[in-house]
Amino acid sequence: MKKLILSLLCIAIAGMVYSQGVIKLDEMRYNPKSLEIDESTNSLTFNVIEEYAGQFYANPLRYAKENFSIMNFIEANQGKEFNGYEVTFKTNKGFLKVNYNQLGDITSSSQRFKDVRLPYNSMMSILKANEGYSLVGTKHLAYSKSGWDVDEEYYKAKLKNGTKSKTVKININRDASGVAVATIE
Repeated sequence: MKKLILSLLCIAIAGMVYSQGVIKLDEMRYNPKSLEIDESTNSLTFNVIEEYAGQFYANPLRYAKENFSIMNFIEANQGKEFNGYEVTFKTNKGFLKVNYNQLGDITSSSQRFKDVRLPYNSMMSILKANEGYSLVGTKHLAYSKSGWDVDEEYYKAKLKNGTKSKTVKININRDASGVAVATIE
């Protein structure tokens, strides 16, 4: 009798564990109404839902390219005579703002993310150069003048030592190692 009860209990627990599987939903499709531009701001804003933490931040421009069709957006706003379109992708860590012309080409983009991890070499060089200070906040900023490639990219790190605080700007090399270039009090 004892074996029967334990066997039933094990089967019940196994059934509950396997019933907690992850359900992957299909890609969200936008209907033409959701792609219409906001007349008051001449822009469109999307709240990004990531499949995993950091998916959007890893490469925001690539994410926008793969998950947003500018041509569908232009088609949905065809009769409105706009010279350009501003599309903003937002997460709780920051945003990507992309400006498109009427042909669907990128004219500029800007990214701003807060509380992101600095490249290890940059973090160590900042902390060594600023003895007694601790890192309390970071921002990652990037800009492009046209196209899908980033033209300018840097971090800002906020340091604090008691009541004293300062901000350090770090330029980014293409290998993402970063070099501290300026201190702002």
